[in-house]
This record gives sequence, C-alpha cells and structure tokens, in this order.
Amino acid sequence: MDVHFSYSERSVTYFGAGVTIDLGRGGVRFQTDTPPPVGTEAELRIAWPFLLQGSCALELVIWGSILGTRQGGTVLRMSGYEFRTRGERSFSESQERPEICSITA
Repeated sequence: MDVHFSYSERSVTYFGAGVTIDLGRGGVRFQTDTPPPVGTEAELRIAWPFLLQGSCALELVIWGSILGTRQGGTVLRMSGYEFRTRGERSFSESQERPEICSITA
C-alpha cells in the first residue's frame, strides 16, 4: 500500500513517500528512497485498500519512532494509530468527481 510520512528535526518538517512491506500490531516496515533518521518520531499515512460504507476512501494514520533502516526497509515501532477519511491532501485520487462522505451511527 502507498504510504506518505512526515517527521520533524531541528524545527524543520520533512515529508516522504514509499510503500508498505509489512504491517503488524506493533509496527510497520516500509520502503522509501528517503528514510527518516533512526530515533525520529514520525507519522505515517497509509492509503487503506477498503472503502468506508462502500464509498469513502480511508487512510490509516500511525505514529511512532523509527527503529532502523536496512535493505529490507525502514521499521517504525507503533505508539498509536487511527483511521481517518481521506481526500486529495494525502493521496491523489483518480476520480473524475469527488464524493462527499459521511458516517452514520
């Protein structure tokens, strides 16, 4: 799945993109050309492959610290996560017209 990430270092926010390799209960391994430094607190936004109520795109937002980077990818240890509805701010949509999404209880 596509992933966008951000982290801050010395009051500067950096952004990057890549793809997930493994996603588990305790962390995420992802591949990127610009990995965050080890020990950095980062936020990942993963394009979720399923729609909410069959029509609304979702993203999984994960917070955590970068444990390391090797040839097999960069590993983030998860400290928190939540699902959010997503729009063009996170991932480009290939729809001709955007859909309005709402959640009903």
